[in-house]
Amino acid sequence: NADMLETVFEKIGTPYKKEEFAERLELAKYWLEKCSPENMNTLLGYRNWDFYNTLNEVEKKEIQLLHDFIAKGEYDLDALNSFIYTIPREADPDFQEENKKTAQAQFFKNAYNLMIGKAAGPRLYLFLFAVEPQRYLGLLDFSTPQTEEEKTLAAEAKAAEEEEARKNAIAPIKEEITIDEFDKVDMRVCKVINCEIVKNAKKLLKLTLFDGLDERVIVSSIRDDYTPEELIGRKIIVIANLKPAKFAGVKSNGMLIAASGDDFGCKIIFVDDCVPEGTAIH
Repeated sequence: NADMLETVFEKIGTPYKKEEFAERLELAKYWLEKCSPENMNTLLGYRNWDFYNTLNEVEKKEIQLLHDFIAKGEYDLDALNSFIYTIPREADPDFQEENKKTAQAQFFKNAYNLMIGKAAGPRLYLFLFAVEPQRYLGLLDFSTPQTEEEKTLAAEAKAAEEEEARKNAIAPIKEEITIDEFDKVDMRVCKVINCEIVKNAKKLLKLTLFDGLDERVIVSSIRDDYTPEELIGRKIIVIANLKPAKFAGVKSNGMLIAASGDDFGCKIIFVDDCVPEGTAIH
């Protein structure tokens, strides 16, 4: 809101007028959206009941006092700033002055979580003044029960947050290699002709494979995800020219190709049975 921002800019010692910052405001918005989305503060589209239900009675009273003050209106920036610092004291009949800073900080965190779904944000009084009250007042009002629409929106937001977290957990792409470097890796289709548990090793399976030329043994830590019976007779992809290594005293000649992750474990990449053993993967 450009008009309110004039007041905010004056308060922080940079008294720009909206004609002076109108173009830069659009540039700042574009930069945030395209270059620094993690730093954007976006109002929630629903009341954050999940978080509200974690608050104690004093904290809920604080949110009610903030809502009622904003809803009443007729305040300026200084009055708003003064009031929000008195809220923890007014809400708690057992308020202790020595805990004032801790109580104020927690109140700010609660307000941010209810409005933007984060534990921190810009200076609270500046934020509340710079944004039109009708855009966030409903997020502070828990006087009516949660609606079915709010439940749906909250579930969708949680799913989107989990998906974003999953994406962020994905490892970055490794350093580029040339086609000649890739050609050094010899990947072959192999058939599992036997599989057994490696004694004295909790996670290891010993796979005996036919690679089209000869039998080979590889050891893999997939015992939590597969039984020997699930693998015998299946065709998999193996890095055939990997330098041999010993695991629990068993020499392993190669490494199978699989996908792994905390939420789905280890999943071997199987090959269609029509592909002959020894077929190279390019």
